[in-house]
Amino acid sequence: MENKIKEIFTLLSSSINREDIQKGDFYKKTLTDLSNVIQFDYGAIYFVDADSFVAKQIVSVDTETLILNEKIHKCIAEFEKPTFVLEKLNYGKKNYKYSAFSKLLIRKSVYGVVVIARDTEFSELELLSFETYSAVFSYLIKDYELNDVFKMQLKTLQETIIEKNNAYDVIEKQHKKLIELDKTKNAFLANISHELRTPLNAIIGFSQALGCKIFGDLNEKQEEYIKDIQISGLHLLGMINEILDLSKIESKAMKISLSELDAAVVIQEVINILTPLFEQKSIKVNFSNQCKKHIMADYQKLQQILYNLLSNAIKFTPEKGKIDIRISTSGKDFILEVQDNGIGIDKKYHNKIFTKFVHLNNLYTKPQNSTGLGLTITKELVKLHKGKITLESAVGKGTVFRVQLKGAVIA
Repeated sequence: MENKIKEIFTLLSSSINREDIQKGDFYKKTLTDLSNVIQFDYGAIYFVDADSFVAKQIVSVDTETLILNEKIHKCIAEFEKPTFVLEKLNYGKKNYKYSAFSKLLIRKSVYGVVVIARDTEFSELELLSFETYSAVFSYLIKDYELNDVFKMQLKTLQETIIEKNNAYDVIEKQHKKLIELDKTKNAFLANISHELRTPLNAIIGFSQALGCKIFGDLNEKQEEYIKDIQISGLHLLGMINEILDLSKIESKAMKISLSELDAAVVIQEVINILTPLFEQKSIKVNFSNQCKKHIMADYQKLQQILYNLLSNAIKFTPEKGKIDIRISTSGKDFILEVQDNGIGIDKKYHNKIFTKFVHLNNLYTKPQNSTGLGLTITKELVKLHKGKITLESAVGKGTVFRVQLKGAVIA
């Protein structure tokens, strides 16, 4: 094995002919030599396309092209190690049990990937050899694969061929690409929301079941620990929800699904979820229902609006404080109000607190655990319902948040 690795390194270290690389002969030759060191039935080299940011195949051996689907793209992005293995991938009409991927890197940026596949598992020594091969290969070809575009741009700028207006066009195009990349990032975060929320919901749900003694009595210490799990889980779920909801909003992936619902039921469910947090600070909660009609709204989004407003109220309401929740109607408009007797908010900050990443504690209070996104998201969720959110507050006199959903009441 050691001698064969030395043979590959000797080949890779030798002079590289640009024409051979452009024709793909060099890549095919290196894959063939790699197969003498690590046996595989399929081998391919892929490079990232600079325009579309989609990996494309350069050369393959002995079978159809593997499509680098979303699962593979996700693994390339998420795995910190340069080499990883996936099982049972589809290669056209052929399936292999094990596929090894090794990234082609410049510093920490991926510009390609080498793939080998077979039906038997790869040993640690083989994967280490594969990773070393890719590292050397990546270094040797980087100038040929990456520098052409950069050199051309540099030459053009140096010779002042591009006039000022054209230069602005280039900058604008690059800016648009950055915006698209940001949208891709936000879409990715939005898409993994289910995977992040589901296990945490299970933790919170089972801890609540244990706390209610459904499965038997608990001693005093167990009750204390179960309550800590619930409270920590709720805090973490709230932060995850805020980050992922904002990503959905910014990527335009946030949609509402209107349905006829009883707002009182929605309110009571949120109160039940947050009960451990109310109990932790001995906060008294009063719910007044003056809305006797059903409304048209998104069930989950309405829950999220109230969840965010109540979470905010809990943070800034003192021990043994009070929170009032009121729902009512004004013509065809639905009104939701959340009032606390907490620290209050100075009038000069009333608009600022709806801005991303603004922490109320950063303004004039002691630190509180928060992403600074809750009220921003709440405002966006209200806007999706074609409604508005306002507040009344003064320092030391508590706060009232008022949500008005226009035309939501069903006659």
